[in-house]
Amino acid sequence: PPAPRLASTSSTVTGGAAAGGGYFDLPPPVDSSSSTYALKPIPSPPPPAADPSTDSAREPKRMRTGGGSTSSSSSSSSSLDGGRTRSSVVEAAPPAAQASAGASGPAVPVVVVDTQEAGIRLVHALLACAEAVQQENFTAAEALVKQIPMLASSQGGAMRKVAAYFGEALARRVYRFRPAPDSSLLDAAFADLLHAHFYESCPYLKFAHFTANQAILEAFAGCRRVHVVDFGIKQGMQWPAPLQALALRPGGPPSFRLTGVGPPQPDETDALQQVGWKLAQFAHTIRVDFQYRGLVAATLADLEPFMLQPDGEDTDDEPEVIAVNSVFELHRLLAQPGALERVLGTVRAVRPRIVTVVEQEANHNSGSFLDRFTESLHYYSTMFDSLEGAGSGNSAAEASPAPAGGTDQV
Repeated sequence: PPAPRLASTSSTVTGGAAAGGGYFDLPPPVDSSSSTYALKPIPSPPPPAADPSTDSAREPKRMRTGGGSTSSSSSSSSSLDGGRTRSSVVEAAPPAAQASAGASGPAVPVVVVDTQEAGIRLVHALLACAEAVQQENFTAAEALVKQIPMLASSQGGAMRKVAAYFGEALARRVYRFRPAPDSSLLDAAFADLLHAHFYESCPYLKFAHFTANQAILEAFAGCRRVHVVDFGIKQGMQWPAPLQALALRPGGPPSFRLTGVGPPQPDETDALQQVGWKLAQFAHTIRVDFQYRGLVAATLADLEPFMLQPDGEDTDDEPEVIAVNSVFELHRLLAQPGALERVLGTVRAVRPRIVTVVEQEANHNSGSFLDRFTESLHYYSTMFDSLEGAGSGNSAAEASPAPAGGTDQV
């Protein structure tokens, strides 16, 4: 049955074998009219008398819910021993009671942030801001873009990074800030560094290169003279693996010629020549007859068929087998009318045995601004989530936010 309510007491509650029965002992009652004592203990009835020998063998327990007579802490304890239950419930006054004597102000509210709900609100804010930008309602877009950093701060991992990038892009649209392209000498080297880090830290480019190389090696089976035209040579990371595979081929490696296509460098350095020297040194190490030629082209549509033809005449017994390779390059031609058809005509003119094309399945270059924004947000959220899940390349994800479609802009 419920125990009768006793007068207010001090907030210190002790118990143990020294109390005589192992239950809670209450200090002497004090004047309940004093506002200094805010706690109101409601003890349960004393349990039946216990065997002193049993309780003395038990280690004394002590619970302290506050220090001094002005504390307003609260505590609740319960223990079960041999069918005997001992409990004590102590009520605590609101925090405002200890701030001023005699005052009974409202309790201080505690704000609990639901990260899942904040994440949903963050996505809605991003899409609503993009829609406002599309409708040129910059007043509403400015109000929304100010909420995005606050909502993104409650997130962690991939979502926080993606929201930061897209929020910054929306802010540039709202405030009409168009940064001028930086043509400093560090641009090319920094871009190469980011690409190298991304290649080493995530599996996407490696898997694309592995799949394309496997098809090219199968097409080169039994050939003694082979020629690869790479539409995006970059740092040449794709070709050491097939060179090594050809070096181990039964009967010896074929003569390997590589034509690498790349854009002009802002600092006017010959980056393609440096790539060729590195690959030539590697081929010399594994004893593969290697030739290289670099073609600088602002766009693939500038290529002509004669640029890709072999240097010398083919003999009837040893024709040169050509493979054309394009990894994340053809989608860049979609913004240029007629460019893709021109490149395909050049490819047909060289009559390759195999054409390997690796592209991303994403629609970042067509449709309305909101459609492109939604597609890009979904694409990069999936990309960053997969990197976070694999536990590889948090720093790479921060360093290179646009791995596959580097020219896509919000």
